[in-house]
Amino acid sequence: MLICAVCARPAAAKPEAGAAKPAPAKPAEGAPAKNATEPAKPAAPEAHFDIDEFRVEGADNLPQIEVEAAVYPFLGPNKSAQDVEKARAAVEKAYHDKGLQTVSVGVPQQDAQRGFIVLKVTESRVGRLRVKGSRYFDLKNIKDNAPSLKEGTLPNFQDVTKDIVALNRWADRRITPALRAGVAPGTVDVDLNVEDTLPLHGSVELNNKQSPSTTPLRTSVSMHYDDLWQLGHSMTWTYQFAPMNPKDAMVISGSYLARTEIDWLSVLVYGLVSDSSVATVGGANVVGPGQVVGGRAVLTLPSKGDLFQTLSLGVDYKDFKQSLKLGTDAFDSPVTYVPLVASYGATWQGEGHLTQLNATVTTGLRGIGSSRDEFDAKRFDATASFITLHADISHTQDFAGGFQLYAKLQGQAADQPLVSSEQFSLGGQDTVRGYLESEVLGDYGVAGTLEMRTPNLAQYLQQKLPNPMGEPIKYNAFDEWRFFAFVDGGNARIHEPLTDQQSHFDLASYGVGMRMKALRYFNSIVFVGMPLTSQQATVANHPRFSFRVWGEF
Repeated sequence: MLICAVCARPAAAKPEAGAAKPAPAKPAEGAPAKNATEPAKPAAPEAHFDIDEFRVEGADNLPQIEVEAAVYPFLGPNKSAQDVEKARAAVEKAYHDKGLQTVSVGVPQQDAQRGFIVLKVTESRVGRLRVKGSRYFDLKNIKDNAPSLKEGTLPNFQDVTKDIVALNRWADRRITPALRAGVAPGTVDVDLNVEDTLPLHGSVELNNKQSPSTTPLRTSVSMHYDDLWQLGHSMTWTYQFAPMNPKDAMVISGSYLARTEIDWLSVLVYGLVSDSSVATVGGANVVGPGQVVGGRAVLTLPSKGDLFQTLSLGVDYKDFKQSLKLGTDAFDSPVTYVPLVASYGATWQGEGHLTQLNATVTTGLRGIGSSRDEFDAKRFDATASFITLHADISHTQDFAGGFQLYAKLQGQAADQPLVSSEQFSLGGQDTVRGYLESEVLGDYGVAGTLEMRTPNLAQYLQQKLPNPMGEPIKYNAFDEWRFFAFVDGGNARIHEPLTDQQSHFDLASYGVGMRMKALRYFNSIVFVGMPLTSQQATVANHPRFSFRVWGEF
């Protein structure tokens, strides 16, 4: 009918040649002028239709109840294309919320008046997995430790994140996944880009961690390799000695850390042999050679945000063949015992702060090792069935301008008198500076440190020092350079002191120092500590200079 009506319409008359064209009609006087252009026609009304059902095709990896929950709000009469788009986005979001980021949902062309809408799900699986850039680590091993990206699987990025975090626990490599459209249609190809370094490391250190009545210098050499058998196993060897007199201190230690197929479990075994002599006040020399062998199961606990935790459980075998010499007489007091050890460690690192906590419970096993009399000969009233708790907590806080505040609190509690190898030691670079190492021993005690640090001057030099061309220098030999001031203090006490035996010791000091790291590999710490109380080998208000210098690779 529409076509017929158009055909029946009369043709417009054509003016004859040469005839004057009619003058254009003018609006009547006072009538409003007509716009030069006609007003735009209103847009066609949006089509509406009823949606009684959504048919979602290809939703193989999302439970039906979750698909129904996603589209349910968009069912009903008088719906539009906007509702269809919202339903499509809701299904896609349900996939993505479960970690299935390679899934897309589309709306194929269809007749919306049928009462149902078809949504098509495309689940892009891994087509090809490649490892690129690895120089020192086995490619197959890396692939095998990323099962969430195995070829043919639909990658769940919650699992992918766990696999990548586990792969990046190895200190000498960093792995970053990269996804792109696959060569085969409907797939994604994944590259595991590896940045790695040789997993061989070592260090050489010289310091003056001197214990009472010994020569001042100590040297330590350490080596470790962290990818034995291409399994990530680690072996470490350390040799410590006194270069001016090897009899003052000599310790050889080694350890082996094995990763297991359970990604949160590792096994550590270690051993230590010590041959050293320490002369004490009064002309008595304590000679303490011995050895320690132990094992630990190391568990990596689930992390919570910025909190990382570990737990270790194990047992030690300790054998100390100590002799006490008084003039020409010698008295042997060897002791052997087997303690159980449980340790917990936590690190909380956030923007501008770092907190670390360590706690260790040690309990001796009665009936294994030396007798009650042998323990009593080494320390009056000591037994093999002791229990100790040793804990420390430290916090580093950044402030405006690059300043830092560092605080540490540590201590030990014990239920009875302890042999010297289990006592709490005070004095030295790790407890109360300004005193000799382990200058006093106690069964229980506490120590604290408060340290204020300047901004990193290495960054300031790099930003401010001009080169001969007048531009900021692009290379700086210093990686870190800070000065610091500190206050240290501690108290140690003993259980059941003998007659005329000192039962408690108080240590306190203050001082200033400097830390520096240069050329990536060289480190140094120097400081002067002023002791405030006199002890066995330290006189109050006599400053003591201490240092550590070491290189590492």
